Amino acid sequence: TNKYTVMNSSFLYHAWGLYTHKCTREEYKGNTIILHIEAKDREKECPKCGHRHLVKNGFRIRDFIGLPIGGKKVIIRMKVQRYKCKNKDCDYDRQEKIPFATGSCGYTHRFAKYVVDLLRGMTLKDTANLLGVSWDTVK
Repeated sequence: TNKYTVMNSSFLYHAWGLYTHKCTREEYKGNTIILHIEAKDREKECPKCGHRHLVKNGFRIRDFIGLPIGGKKVIIRMKVQRYKCKNKDCDYDRQEKIPFATGSCGYTHRFAKYVVDLLRGMTLKDTANLLGVSWDTVK
């Protein structure tokens, strides 16, 4: 734990659309805010066969660029849980769904929409500089 209060779930929802997740820690590094999040509830039923014995099977940490706050870059650092079905006839072994980002993208849906909105009046370079991200992220 740190000396800061953990972010309110309501704020996570309204700012970034994260209604199924909770913030477990916040970090402040230079001009960047890092929000550590994880799912509020674990998956309980296999989405493939419906068996009720789904077990945790490791995790990985993924970083996503979120909407900025007060000119500061926001990184949403998510603990992405893997699950395995214990039904011997089922081969389900997958990571949990990430509802706020697509595939292997390193940014949230809301960040992508914000970039598109900014590009209506700014160049790629200016948008990237404003958001503190690379030109490749913006294009």
